[in-house]
Amino acid sequence: MQTKIVAGIEALAALLIIGASTIWAPVCQKLLTLDNGNQVHMKCHYAGQAAVLIAAIILVSAVIAFLAKKDHKLVQVIVVVCAITIFVVFTDYMGICKSSDMMCHTTAIWVRVGAGIAGIAAVADMLMGKEGQLPS
Repeated sequence: MQTKIVAGIEALAALLIIGASTIWAPVCQKLLTLDNGNQVHMKCHYAGQAAVLIAAIILVSAVIAFLAKKDHKLVQVIVVVCAITIFVVFTDYMGICKSSDMMCHTTAIWVRVGAGIAGIAAVADMLMGKEGQLPS
């Protein structure tokens, strides 16, 4: 029963990340003009795209964990890796805009909270119970 609750929490965290990245706190849509006159999206646009994709993986993993009869703790490793990846994407790997008044800073907060919730829930599920305590 507790595994189903944890999977539900992870699914809600994934939906929080997707919703923040696309609906209530999307990254800014401004474009950078290059020296040759072409325009490209800023790096926060790509970080937001990556967050949605990684959150989709968390959502699928949560559904698999919800439906699994056993070995659901192995799926939680995927959720932990995805949560860490989201933090890396919004800090070092892709990053967000330097200007603190840009919308992507709000997006980053929402996404980090969602990733933190999913990661903590996954670790808690891996540590709960006696049978199959940790993945082998």
